[in-house]
Amino acid sequence: MDVVIENKVKVKKSRRTLLRKEGKSNVTYRGIENKNVKYMKDLYVTLIDLKWRWALLILFLGFFLTQLMFSVVYYLLSYFNGDLDHVGDSKFQPCISNLHSYWDALLFSMETQSTVGYGTIYPNAECGGTVPVVYLQIIFGVMLETILLGFIFVKIARPKHRRHTIMFSRNACICLEDQQLTLQLRVGDIRNSHLIDCHVYGALVNRYVNQEKHVYPLFQHELEFEAQGMRDKLYLIWPMVLSHKITAASPLYTLTPDDLQRDTFELIIILEGTIESTGEMVQARTSFTSRDILWGQRLVQLEEYDEKSDKWFINFVRFHEVEMSETPLCSAKELSENPRRSPGYDDDQDFIINQLAHNSTKGRDTTQFSQIDLMFSKIQEEVV
Repeated sequence: MDVVIENKVKVKKSRRTLLRKEGKSNVTYRGIENKNVKYMKDLYVTLIDLKWRWALLILFLGFFLTQLMFSVVYYLLSYFNGDLDHVGDSKFQPCISNLHSYWDALLFSMETQSTVGYGTIYPNAECGGTVPVVYLQIIFGVMLETILLGFIFVKIARPKHRRHTIMFSRNACICLEDQQLTLQLRVGDIRNSHLIDCHVYGALVNRYVNQEKHVYPLFQHELEFEAQGMRDKLYLIWPMVLSHKITAASPLYTLTPDDLQRDTFELIIILEGTIESTGEMVQARTSFTSRDILWGQRLVQLEEYDEKSDKWFINFVRFHEVEMSETPLCSAKELSENPRRSPGYDDDQDFIINQLAHNSTKGRDTTQFSQIDLMFSKIQEEVV
């Protein structure tokens, strides 16, 4: 009798990122005392931050409830004045002419608050209570319309929506740049009206234990990025590659390719700039987990010059594409201690093209792996 034993491998689930790719936060707050009271004290921002379904509900209910409230006042005013008992009596002076039911009072309230003009139902100035109530509703209606339509307009025109036309590359790469390990990613702006005074910075978030053994589960390390020779300043006429030099001052100084598989940190990128057409500041954010960083690869070139049209073209089809790059399989610290590991040395063979060693061989040319085996054997012979 054949016995089949199934080996079940428990795969560790990747933790959820602090920041989504589109820039929204995954952090939830608990245990805030008097949270609703604090939000109500900051009512205007609270209204702006509401989801659209609640914002539209407040807009419609705001107008409807005030019109409903004043319609009750008009109906009671007509009722106590005896208007409903003298319908059709030409000698009687009603507070509101031709108001015969509550629905007439509701229609009159809508006409008063919206100031569209009266039809067959209109107020009588000889009734002492009509004019003050009409005046009060008009003033209240103007204030309500200013507040509600104002916050709806601001909600539509918020500069945060400008971030949807700013693109970040799907992956970040670590490769050699001028004989130094460099973290690179790409950012682009698809609009013709570009951001003004744009700059970028980053933060690496991981677990940190200080000398007193106190643990910070979400410790932020500053990461400085530069756009070629512009430092942290960006002029996004075309997509730019942002680079972080992994030096001794970098929190990635001891990072190795094996560390990228452990999901131990998260890289947050923040881009800020001023919208050219409105002058408002906008912030675009994205994040990369350690699994989103590709070792030994480089972002492909997008710029193409067309001699026929005499113009530069940017091929956004290849915005997220990467290509192999000769990169040593070691940390920046190890590379600085042993520069011979760099492919820039003629007598050095100790480099790896990343995905040949760390990605699956499925769908790849296995002859590349055999070449690497020959390379290692050659190195061992030289050592001997």
